[in-house]
Amino acid sequence: MIKKEKGITLISLSVTVIILLILAGTGMTVVYTGINEVKDNKLQTELGIVRQAIMEQYGLAQAVQKTKALASEPAVSFWVGDRIDPSDPIYIPTNDSINPEDQNAQIFIDKVTNRVTPTYQEEFYYRLNAEQLKQIGVGNKTVIKDDEETETGVSKYTYIVNYSTGEVYNETKKVTSTHNLLYLPSTVYDLGPKTEEEENFQDWN
Repeated sequence: MIKKEKGITLISLSVTVIILLILAGTGMTVVYTGINEVKDNKLQTELGIVRQAIMEQYGLAQAVQKTKALASEPAVSFWVGDRIDPSDPIYIPTNDSINPEDQNAQIFIDKVTNRVTPTYQEEFYYRLNAEQLKQIGVGNKTVIKDDEETETGVSKYTYIVNYSTGEVYNETKKVTSTHNLLYLPSTVYDLGPKTEEEENFQDWN
């Protein structure tokens, strides 16, 4: 009587390989998604840091009453960066390359497209590179390691900002991995005129 040898059939081996490939692919997708989420969070955090810096600059300018310098006057030092005139291009992704549900993206595109020459210097958009960001306190921290002074947190991106509205746009990276525009909208809200029925302007503050 011939003894049957137990072993792995070709079918079972194929099924095992396919299952392992599916698991490996799923694992890689999870890792890839996780890495992108971390990168996106860092980009969003840096947007917030830049906004905080330009708002502080605006506060300093308000303190010394420099916010109403006319566009035709000599440049005010509080508005760090290269001023972008309305005729100069600001490159934004096309509508089909950003999240269609991102209303802030559409608002920014409309604002940039329909720009008019501002009256005051603060109302212009300004382009800030890494060195100019350092002038307003972004990425100018230093640490001492192995007896050497190293600069940390220096941004590798160029930003477009508006000091009077608090808008910030990452012109270099433009969008996140999920195609959301790397843009923080205006902090200035149009509350409309006060009606006769309202007692005070408390809600306007």
